[in-house]
Amino acid sequence: MRQMIIALLCCWTVSTYATEMVREQGFEVQIQPFPSTFLTQDVASTYGFERSRRQALINVVVLKIQPDGQARGAVAASVTGFSKNLLGQTQTLTFREIDEGDDAIYYLAPLRVSSEEEIQIALEVIPINAQAIDVNFKQRVYVD
Repeated sequence: MRQMIIALLCCWTVSTYATEMVREQGFEVQIQPFPSTFLTQDVASTYGFERSRRQALINVVVLKIQPDGQARGAVAASVTGFSKNLLGQTQTLTFREIDEGDDAIYYLAPLRVSSEEEIQIALEVIPINAQAIDVNFKQRVYVD
């Protein structure tokens, strides 16, 4: 199962969804929206996510910035947030922690989307024993 998710993480960089990154307080927060259809049916059902053309997932990873300047070593965090479309409709994002050990901790939240919709995403990420890091960005989503 882990290999499937790691392979999926590697594939995200080639999708039309951009990765957002914030470096603050000695942490790097990486946010990657992606279509839920990228998940296999097995992975989706294991973690309780719906595979649908109209649903994306928001992936959040928090890494510790090392003395050499590289970000590695996943850190547990509290992740909350919401999305808002151009009509002002908001969705609360409910994140589920996926902890696969060996520094593989990430947070996934489902997000209902429409084709060619621009959404604003606002997150509050609180790494363990640290202060809140606010992440705000806009993302245009496309439905297959």
